[in-house]
Amino acid sequence: MRLPLNNLTVLSLLCALGMSMTGALGTESFEQAKRGKFTSLQTEYGPLSCADGVAEIGGTGKTGNSSLRMFGGKDAELKLDLKDVPTTEVRLSAWAERWTGQAPFEFSITAVGSQGEKEIYDGKNIKTGGFKTKIEARVPAGTRSLVFKLTAPENKGLKLDDLFIVPSIPMKVDPRVEMSAPVAPVIKRIPGNPVLSVNVKTEGCLNPVSLNAVNLDFSGTARLADIESVTVVRGGEKPEFPEGAVTFPEDPAQVLGTVRISGGMKPRISVRGNLELEPGDNHLWVCVTMKDGASLDGKVVVRPASVVAGNKLMKVADAAPVAQRIGVAVVKPGDFNSKFYRIPGLVRTKKGTLLAVYDIRYNHSGDLPANIDVGVSRSTDGGRTWSDVKIAVDDSKIDPARKDAKGVGDPAILLDEKNGRVWVAAIWSYRHSIWGSKSGDNSPETCGQLVLASSDDDGLTWSKPVNITEQTKDKDWRILFNGPGNGICMKDGTLVFAAQYWDGKGVPWSTIVYSKDQGKTWHCGTGVSQQTTEAQVIELKDGSIMINARCNWGGSRVVGVTRDLGRTWEKHPTSRTAQLREPVCQGSLLAVDAVPGAGKLVLFSNPNTTSGRSHMTLKASVDDASSWLEDKWLLYDERGCWGYSCLAPVDKNHIGVLYEGRGALNFLKIPYKDVLNAGGGH
Repeated sequence: MRLPLNNLTVLSLLCALGMSMTGALGTESFEQAKRGKFTSLQTEYGPLSCADGVAEIGGTGKTGNSSLRMFGGKDAELKLDLKDVPTTEVRLSAWAERWTGQAPFEFSITAVGSQGEKEIYDGKNIKTGGFKTKIEARVPAGTRSLVFKLTAPENKGLKLDDLFIVPSIPMKVDPRVEMSAPVAPVIKRIPGNPVLSVNVKTEGCLNPVSLNAVNLDFSGTARLADIESVTVVRGGEKPEFPEGAVTFPEDPAQVLGTVRISGGMKPRISVRGNLELEPGDNHLWVCVTMKDGASLDGKVVVRPASVVAGNKLMKVADAAPVAQRIGVAVVKPGDFNSKFYRIPGLVRTKKGTLLAVYDIRYNHSGDLPANIDVGVSRSTDGGRTWSDVKIAVDDSKIDPARKDAKGVGDPAILLDEKNGRVWVAAIWSYRHSIWGSKSGDNSPETCGQLVLASSDDDGLTWSKPVNITEQTKDKDWRILFNGPGNGICMKDGTLVFAAQYWDGKGVPWSTIVYSKDQGKTWHCGTGVSQQTTEAQVIELKDGSIMINARCNWGGSRVVGVTRDLGRTWEKHPTSRTAQLREPVCQGSLLAVDAVPGAGKLVLFSNPNTTSGRSHMTLKASVDDASSWLEDKWLLYDERGCWGYSCLAPVDKNHIGVLYEGRGALNFLKIPYKDVLNAGGGH
């Protein structure tokens, strides 16, 4: 909902306009609507109606997880019958995007009322993707219906979100300014990290009022000089990952101003400018860009002290200091001429070097088959800085005689504690989709291939990949491949990667592949449970192996234990419990010995939710993964993301987490004590 009215004069004006308070001030973001196609739908402003196949609720939205989608293929119409007919002109706004760049494309809005029909918006210039176009239109007095008309190619079309109708009365600013503070680390190499927001609310749209300043206090920030600049920009209700090759800020018209931090500056900073306020909510995000040399050990701490709008000073209600961790983008879109990076793996070598592996997804973010190699980056200073992208596994070098390779990816990384060798496992696709693999044959022409590469010089160079499919895969299975993330070296030297196979019917089963001779030969276990896929493993105190697996049934993880290298499995008490909830996504599991004040610690990272991928959370178990108590859950990034992560120790006091944003891979260095004393916080 938009701003509730508490001014009787304004309320009487709304009634005179023939609009109820809800109709005047509600934002229709389609979050409460049932997902799927519809022919009629009740909205904040009245019923929507259309022919079958014209519209649906689905996809992602400008706000939240839903939007209204109109389909082309023919001239389509969607009608909104207004439940409150305005007696004077009102203003309509919404956010829109095309999901096609193909022609033809035409979109318009027509008002239908007592004075006939009038086109009030021509949307020929709506941009593709990202809800980058704001629709603004004047709705005449007496309008009974709004008709949305679309011409687009078949199965292509338009998305609409955040529909808002506001009365044409003079703008008034609510003196109560509220703040919100999501858990959102500031990431080096990424410009414009959102730290907190203040919401300036307005009523009406005539004679707009301008925002003049947002006054901030950075007292508590360990090193103010680590910050390059502070920008205040208008955005949505929730923060987003600002990564990618897009210049920040993307839309200069939404920027109040920028302050560049110089040596000797005081922590009280005023970001000034002249930003015209919009009707309703104005979510103003304080965004920080860090210097490349900034330390990962401190935090950015800031409090919003006050706001100036219409040259009037307004205090921020319940303002409190916000502390955000500092991280670094190991790889981001544009690095190495790649559009996206996905699927993190992370390990600490015997020399203390951190090695990150990942998919270099050159052309798009989708899975194999595609133009994908396995990349690697190195850090020799505890994750503060990382090397440029190198290739660890190149699909063209796996079998040079086969010229039509379709990519290699989904890596997992493993350190052999006995000799220091580092192994990477990955799945190779040749000529076909790995998801279309067939049983009865283990050849590259029939199924995806499990390959390994190794490094004996701390990740600087890598061996020619070795194909171990014939050693490990049963011919009756359709496919066998590793679980992305990292593997383990057991105390007796056995090397173990988590894996999954799809049986002859295409049902997935999580399992392990292992070597007892330091990687000369490899073997495969049996499945822990049907409908389990990406998994991670640890060695428990008694020498057994625990597997923690993604489950296609959703809701929570499957956990099993084997004492005979995967020949048999038994269900663990934490299996399918709310302690390890998930939205069907990869997760990371790691056992660390000799943690100061805790001894052996088992850690788990994943999106701590059952719907969507967000709320990246680090959980600690002090009883050998027998329980995961909420007082040891640390939320480290709550924004919507792609959800994969991988854990590795940084030093005796810190754990490192490499996790996906939306195209970049970000690294955080988190003290163990923060997790052990989290109290379910951040």
